[in-house]
Amino acid sequence: MISNKRSFSLAGAGLAAVFFLTSPLAQAEVVSLGEATKSVGSFLSALTQPPVPKPDPQLRYVRDALGKLKPENWIAFSPANPKAHVYVFADATCPYSRELHQKVPEFNAKGIEVRYVAWPTGQLDEPAWTIYKNIWCSDNPKQALDDAMKGKRVKVQTCSKNDISTLAAQQDAGKAVGVTATPTTYYQDGHWAQGVKRTEGLPERAILGAEIVSNRR
Repeated sequence: MISNKRSFSLAGAGLAAVFFLTSPLAQAEVVSLGEATKSVGSFLSALTQPPVPKPDPQLRYVRDALGKLKPENWIAFSPANPKAHVYVFADATCPYSRELHQKVPEFNAKGIEVRYVAWPTGQLDEPAWTIYKNIWCSDNPKQALDDAMKGKRVKVQTCSKNDISTLAAQQDAGKAVGVTATPTTYYQDGHWAQGVKRTEGLPERAILGAEIVSNRR
């Protein structure tokens, strides 16, 4: 039922428009606009929609910091056709990192690539980094990391300056995004989850993160 009737003139156009307003507002129609008849329901509906949220600068910062990492700065456990990827800052001697590592085959089966970034405690010249030097400097870093995560001994290796710089880049990335504990998982949209329990539903969340980033391009 028509509840109100209003008219107005378009300045400078010499045209008159008559609105028959019903409830809700989005159902309003222009009955006449000069000689043309148009519906403005969609326009009025758009006016009632909430504004699009602005990008979070902190998430953008995290994405940019992780974007500086190169393939040689991580060890990837990948499915045949990845749908998304996550960065996991981990310590191969940490029981929680090892617990999360047990779920990697499940993540891979759902299309998620896991990119491990080294994050043991201490500095590069401290003992905690020795195991990672042996992992990254081995002939097969992926196998060495898998062995270390399973508690197996990793053969002592001799590292080149390039290997050390690769580890340094990982440490710099961890400091930049504020890693404080292991494991810490970062999604492509910049959100993160610390620990193991908070990664429940990781495959679905990872795919969502990838879609968010893709839609912003």
